[in-house]
Parts: sequence; structure tokens; C-alpha cells
Amino acid sequence: MQVSNDHDGNEGNEDVLNGGAAGRLSPEAAAMLPPQDEAKLPPTSRWLRKRVGWNEMVSESLYHPVPRHTSIADLLGMFTLIAFVNEVVTGIILLFFYHPTSAAAWASMHALIATPAGRLLRGLHYWGANAMIVLVGAHLLRVVFIAGYKKPRELQWISGILLLALTIGLGFTGYLLPWDQQAYWATMVGTSIPRYAPVIGPWIVQVMRGGPWINGATLGRFFAVHVMLLPLLLALVLGGHVYMVMANGQTSVERELPEGYREKHKLGDTSDFPASGFRPFWPYTVAQMVGGMLIVLAVIVALAMIYPAPLLNAAEPLNQSNYNPIPVWYFDWIYQLLKMTPPALDSTIMIYFPTVGGIFLILLPWLDRNKFWQPVRRKAAMTVTGVLTVGVLVLTYVGINSGAPLPATAAIAKPSFSANIEPIFRAQCAQCHMINPPLGGLNLGTYAGVMKGGIFGAAIKPGDPAGSLMIQALEGKSTKVPQMPFGLAPLPKGDIQTIANWIKEGAPNN
Repeated sequence: MQVSNDHDGNEGNEDVLNGGAAGRLSPEAAAMLPPQDEAKLPPTSRWLRKRVGWNEMVSESLYHPVPRHTSIADLLGMFTLIAFVNEVVTGIILLFFYHPTSAAAWASMHALIATPAGRLLRGLHYWGANAMIVLVGAHLLRVVFIAGYKKPRELQWISGILLLALTIGLGFTGYLLPWDQQAYWATMVGTSIPRYAPVIGPWIVQVMRGGPWINGATLGRFFAVHVMLLPLLLALVLGGHVYMVMANGQTSVERELPEGYREKHKLGDTSDFPASGFRPFWPYTVAQMVGGMLIVLAVIVALAMIYPAPLLNAAEPLNQSNYNPIPVWYFDWIYQLLKMTPPALDSTIMIYFPTVGGIFLILLPWLDRNKFWQPVRRKAAMTVTGVLTVGVLVLTYVGINSGAPLPATAAIAKPSFSANIEPIFRAQCAQCHMINPPLGGLNLGTYAGVMKGGIFGAAIKPGDPAGSLMIQALEGKSTKVPQMPFGLAPLPKGDIQTIANWIKEGAPNN
């Protein structure tokens, strides 16, 4: 807040603040606003002002006008912030106990949760991460509902999209760190997504994993990204986002302010505080906000105490037989969609659909040319938002609850390579073994490739299904390679038996 040396300016401001001639402020609001005369400030405020300054943004953040009756939905951004603070604090404490190596990561977490305090600490971090993703998503939907992306908030909207992406990235990279079976195989599923990208897909997977499959190098990379890169980026983007909220004003608040207020208002100036119906952000809205934050923290604490963060057996990269790999829950919707569509659409579902969706969200402020902001007058935008939201929620619910064994398929006694075996490979193995170069050097796209084998030797022994590396890998009995398909659900027993029958017949090219 700038203090003018102009006597008339001070006198006018003081008149307004005291509810005098201007008569624009209620006594309650006037009592909450800071005095214009520095001599009238409390001693503590004067002491701090001389040493750390008192700029316009601080004054604006504390004393900007807020309607007397605010919605809890208007505070979703602040609830997300407290979840982020919880993650930072608990994450820093966890660093004192965690060992980021494949040999010691699981043991360090197992030792931590052996104590009630350690179990609570890890639970707070685990549930805080999930809460943060839910709150960011809810906040984004709220902004869409009230058209908070429209001019002049385009960059503010884009920063919010980036915050959502960074939050999901934090959740995903942190999921692997416990190094248990669930973390290992869920990350195998998640890191297989870029493989669908044309040309550079396999390279991206190699960079993420540090090799063809998840190993100690992957853990080190995820740890560095999780504790250093992503938090730094999120803090920078969050700072810019908060600054723009202060500069542009909160959408729902601005629409209730007098016409032309924002155009004439100077940041930090309290002399133009609007008429009755508003009150300063401090202390009333702050108190409401703190109360909501305490409720969010209480929910996270309750979840951490009632449902401790899971920790399964230590990761076994060569043994998937005792664990059915499932994706992280916020990827369940896209994997469920993948299950419901033909294999020919895999790349579209896994790469193009999310990419186009992200670009659409970023360009939304320019695509939505409807001049109105009220939801009832934006039927097209609300319909699309509603359908997509319900679709994602339903697919996520179905995906989370689809952990039942795959439906049994009837084995074919006399299978043909072209009619029966090749379709199984294309549906179940294409993402790894029909690319260039194929995983493990094994190309299942041609008969010659199947018979040639890969870096581990022959994949099949004609006439000997039990001695064939392919059958051993599909059944999770190989000591050379992990169970196949790598990072995905096992093949139905009928399909495995069909392949075994084909090998028993001599693996003919029929």
C-alpha cells in the first residue's frame, strides 16, 4: 500500500475509510482496513514496515474486498494449497528415513511403518497426494463452471492446467518409491503409455525407465524428479498462479464488484473499497479459509489413521505371478477405455486422445467465444464438460473395480498361426514386440521373427510347449524373463493353451 504525501489525498482516503462524506463503507469494514496514516499503524506493523517493507501486493492480498457470503467452492484452490503444504512437510520428514536404492527402498519404508508415528507419517503423505489430485481436478471443474478462463484470465487458466499436470506427475513419480509389488507393476503399466507414441515412443520409455524395464536406475530417476524437479516447477507455477489471482481478482468476487472497479483500482489501494455487501479478506474470509483447511487436514489424518498407506511385498521384477498389475487409480479411466475398444485404436486412446484433450483445455479461453459466463447460458460448454466428467468418473469406478480375473477363453485344439496365434500376439504383445526395435529382440510381428527368437534364445521349441521360453514366460515360470505380457494382466488361460497347442503341433506356418 503506497502512502501519499499529498495532504488532500490522505484526507480524502481517511474520509472514505472512516465512513464519512463518501459514506461507502460499513463501520465493520472500515474497522478492518489499515489506516492510511503510517503513524496510526500498530507498533509491530510500523517495525516490520521499516525493515521488510509493505508493498501493494501484501495489502491487496489481505484487504481486497470479498462478498459477505462466499461459497465453499471458491476456496478449493486454497484447500489444494494446504494439501501441497502437507506433501512438502511430510515429504521432507520422509527424506530422513528413505533410502532411494532398489536394494534398500522397500526395507526403509517397512522399518518406518513398524512404528505408529511412522505409519501415520507415510499415511499423511500418501493420502495427501491423492487428496491433492482430487482437489486440483475439482478446482479445475469449478473454474470451467463459472467460466473463470475468460479474458483477462487466459494465462491464469493455462497455469492451472500446468498445475494439474505437475500434480499428476508428482503422484505418479512418487508411487514407485516404496518399491513394493504394487508400486513396481503399477509403474510398469504407467510407463508403457508413451510406447504408443509414433517414432519416439520406445525412446521415451527407455529414458523414463533407464532400460527396457524398471530397475534401480528408474527408481533413482523417479526419486530425483519427485523430490527436486517437479516440486520446484510446481512452486514456480503456483507462485505465478497466485500472483495472477491477486492481480486479476477472484472470478466469482469480481463479478459482484461495482462496474468499472477493476479498471480504476490500484493494487494495494483500500480507498476505493466498495459499498456495503463486502468485507475485507482479512480476517473474515481468512478465518473461513483456515477452518476449511483444518477440515481438509482432518480428513487426511482420519484416512491415514483408518486406512494406512499400503505396502505389499518387496518388488520382484522377475516374478509377477503373485501380483496382478494394475495402474494407478487416476489412470484407470484410460485403461478401462482401452479394454473396451479394438486393439487398432490403442494408439488413439493412449496418446492422441489425451494429447488432443490437453491442447483443447489450453486453448479453451480462445475456443469458447460465448460472451456469457453463467452456466445456464453456456449450454454447449456445460454439456461437453458434464459428459466428459461423468464419463471419466464412471470409467475410473469401473476400472478400479475390474480387478476380477479375465474371462476365460476356450482353447483351440488345432490352431492356425495366421488365424489364431498371430491375432493373440497383435492384441496382447504388440506394444513391446511389434515395434522397432522389439523388446528383448523378439519380433512377434512375423512368423520368421517368432521362430528366430530374441536375446534370450529361442522363444519356442516346436513340439515341446513346456520347454518353450514363450510358454514359461506367459505362465510366470521363467527364470530368464519376467511374466509376460510385461507390465500388463496375464493372458487368459485359454489363449496360453492355444499357443501351447500350436507349439505341440510343431509350430507350423499355417
